[in-house]
Amino acid sequence: MVVSDFDGQKVLEQFGAVFAAGCEGCAVSLDPTSNAFTKAVVQRASDAGAKYVNLWNRPDGIHPWDTNADAWVANVAFDGVDSGYQNGMALCSALGGHGGIVVLEGIPDNPPSKQRLVGLHKALAKCPGMMLLDTQVGNWDQTQGQAITRTWLAKYGDKLRGVFAENDGMALGAVAALREKGLSGKVPVTGSDGSSDVLKLIQSGEVLSTMYIDGYVQGATATALAVAAVTGDIKPERLSHAQRDFYLKQTLVTKTNAQDIISAKKNPAAFTYQKIKENFWAASAGEIPAGAND
Repeated sequence: MVVSDFDGQKVLEQFGAVFAAGCEGCAVSLDPTSNAFTKAVVQRASDAGAKYVNLWNRPDGIHPWDTNADAWVANVAFDGVDSGYQNGMALCSALGGHGGIVVLEGIPDNPPSKQRLVGLHKALAKCPGMMLLDTQVGNWDQTQGQAITRTWLAKYGDKLRGVFAENDGMALGAVAALREKGLSGKVPVTGSDGSSDVLKLIQSGEVLSTMYIDGYVQGATATALAVAAVTGDIKPERLSHAQRDFYLKQTLVTKTNAQDIISAKKNPAAFTYQKIKENFWAASAGEIPAGAND
């Protein structure tokens, strides 16, 4: 296991060490942290003889079937446009269709960051009374989210009616800043990821919504595809584009369904290789559209 800390250079260095002596028959699943590092990670996996499944960050110009296709088995992600749109419409509803909002953006070149912003702008077009006051890069970081929100509260005062955070970490930072001013629960905050901390804050009313993405399903699906390519249970060259580059299903969480998500028990038997092998694409929400990662 490699811990990236959202540092693509660190990932390359660690994989360079892992692959230095070759890794024929290795199964690798990884988020390269940024589009800037995806091609290099894929190349290193290919040079080492590994089978690789990419998570989240795929530049729009490369795909598993046209870039080191012998090694790059698949790319697996979640639909950020849908996430941004649904959270944006939840904000619109909470604000009665009117009010100024601010955006805590992730790492700018990350597809989920770009997509969630696109989705929000779709919601803004449907909700013209909801106005975008400012967008600032928080790099997925809770501490940065808190500091940026603190500055916004000083700058905009009562004009700031809602916070759209592109992930749950930054949403937690926004909540912390709102608590300092006694505004937590009064200014709606949205997130994305479905972390346990944010699910609890949705129940308490301090967070409005988050897009729940099932990390168990993502990890099990991606790892199983890599293993299947190693064992020969799948032949990547025989797979369709939709089987090699796809979104997984996700769920918008609000106060109405937060308890259901929290109470759901994970059955380890559902994530064994043999179970996933029955249908590697059972959780697929469809092929990633062309241009989605621009």
